[in-house]
Amino acid sequence: MLGLMILCGLLANAAGFGLLLWEIRSNRDRYKGWEGRKIPLSFWLYVCGMIVLAMGLTIFVYSFYKENTFLFTLKRVLWLALLWPIGYTDLKTLRIPNRMVVGGFAARALVLAAEFLFERDALRAAALGEGIASLSLFLAAAVCALLMKNAIGSGDRKLFLVMGLFLGLEGTWGAVFLSLLISFGTAVVLLVTRRKSRKDVIPFGPALMAGSYLSIFLTGM
Repeated sequence: MLGLMILCGLLANAAGFGLLLWEIRSNRDRYKGWEGRKIPLSFWLYVCGMIVLAMGLTIFVYSFYKENTFLFTLKRVLWLALLWPIGYTDLKTLRIPNRMVVGGFAARALVLAAEFLFERDALRAAALGEGIASLSLFLAAAVCALLMKNAIGSGDRKLFLVMGLFLGLEGTWGAVFLSLLISFGTAVVLLVTRRKSRKDVIPFGPALMAGSYLSIFLTGM
């Protein structure tokens, strides 16, 4: 089954790469360094590095956290494959494209169909937890957006909906906690070094990516 998980991970990362290229080619003017027809070397280094990291984490989580079911782990693998393209677009353009959010919902729908076929007994409890996590994250983000201007963008709020459906109650809060710590630490460093001011917007997507990767590595959730 490890071979099947690796195949699923490769396909998921290939799909993530396709979404990222589609987004960049549709909005090339938004991406610094993409003004010409040549693809920047930094982009290829990022893509290769993140695919290696995602696949390494896929193999580790499946091999080490043996108590998790195949589909439980697969949801984490798909989430990892979705995050690194989002991290890139958010860092470069301060936006999370709708096509990537929709891609996340589509991937989750495929796993839901597989759960209905092969893990129907556990589906009801898992679906309830994932629904609660998804709505809780979205509402919390919406409240933060109302109370603090530019704290959380609309793309982040939509991404939280997807996050809860992939990670459920078991994995969501640890990933969010670590993401907030990373985001806060990054903001402090950028402000102290004067690379950013208090008026500047700091993208949350890269921090969410890092926090999710770290949480899944530490807990398998």
